[in-house]
Amino acid sequence: MKKAFSLLALVVLIASSNCTQIPENNDPILGIWARTEILSDSQKIENQNFEEWIFNDAFLGRYHNYNNGELEFFTDFSWSMENEIYTISYPGTNIPDVRLHLETSLIPEQLTFQNGAVFAIRE
Repeated sequence: MKKAFSLLALVVLIASSNCTQIPENNDPILGIWARTEILSDSQKIENQNFEEWIFNDAFLGRYHNYNNGELEFFTDFSWSMENEIYTISYPGTNIPDVRLHLETSLIPEQLTFQNGAVFAIRE
């Protein structure tokens, strides 16, 4: 009886695990986005700030901030999309949420603020 019950439980477990699927996220925002800011005078580059956002398919990501090639700050972020507007949130930090629009018609693709200013460019 124990063998039959164990065998039945194993069959049910295998059957149920084969029936479940993880939904695939193919959102166009997935990937690496970056923004570079160069502060300079007419003679030489003074300071270069590079920011990078890595979006993954689990609605999470990683943010990096580099100053003159040195990593200054990094944190995880979450993202969501509603009505073609993406919201990036940085929980546990004092960085405010950002609301963006994805411009796929441009090359390279751009994330823009609602006023049209460029936030980041796809790498």
